[in-house]
Amino acid sequence: MEESHHLLRPLLNQSTTTAAPPPKDDHVVDNLKPISSNSSIILRLTLVACIGIVSIWANHEASKGYDITIVNESGDTFLGKRFELFYVSNDEAVRLVIRASKVVENFLYPDHDSHIKKPISHIIVKLADRNLTDDIFVESTTDHKFVLNISPSVMEGTSFRQVVFQAVKRGVARISLWDGRGNAPQNLKDGIVEYMIGHLWATRPPSGHDKAKPLRSAARCWKHADSRVVAEFLDYCERRRPGFIRRLNHAMMDGWDDGKLDGLLGQPAQTLCTTYESLRYNISSV
Repeated sequence: MEESHHLLRPLLNQSTTTAAPPPKDDHVVDNLKPISSNSSIILRLTLVACIGIVSIWANHEASKGYDITIVNESGDTFLGKRFELFYVSNDEAVRLVIRASKVVENFLYPDHDSHIKKPISHIIVKLADRNLTDDIFVESTTDHKFVLNISPSVMEGTSFRQVVFQAVKRGVARISLWDGRGNAPQNLKDGIVEYMIGHLWATRPPSGHDKAKPLRSAARCWKHADSRVVAEFLDYCERRRPGFIRRLNHAMMDGWDDGKLDGLLGQPAQTLCTTYESLRYNISSV
């Protein structure tokens, strides 16, 4: 727009005298003064109200937040320097935790009910000084503090960004999940995490996994060692009773016994496992 304005200048008559403005009507000016004054007051009040609303919102957001700390125990190693460059110096690791937390919490606690939401005061993301058995290992300390121990091996290769985010998502999902005060079956918790990873971020199990052989014992469909098998059963339960996973997480808030699963399913878990395994067998036989 500015360039067009300058291009038009040569077409104007440079000798043209600028016309004098028309005389002001004192009566009109006097009438405009109160309007201008009132507009200024309204604008200021609106600004103050907006600041107040933003302040209240910011305090509300801060009150439900938690601290995030990034630790690099791999130091001056190649993988440690890569982690420092891509995740520490630019706060990318912090942003990954926040992104993953938002998705997981919106799923587990859609109403943001502070009464049932698992309290978290501090998350520490730590790149370990040695390779771990798994990409991510979660441990809890006192006062609702949690440590996401990440294996340095995730920083290898050219696709390390996807691998790191996958590890963070899995760790955050595990942290946000209730555990029945330590009594919920580990296989069930692993299956819930696997379910969330697969459905909240639309990932899929490896090819051929859907045609797995039926289990020898139907009662093990939610206690299977393979978390993907458990996740598939939980998906079946979720489709039968939408909101099942959220209710299951809530049920694990105050402890655990197998009867809670029966109640949530509306029938004995073993009975539903038998039905589920029969469907899997028929599908895999096609």
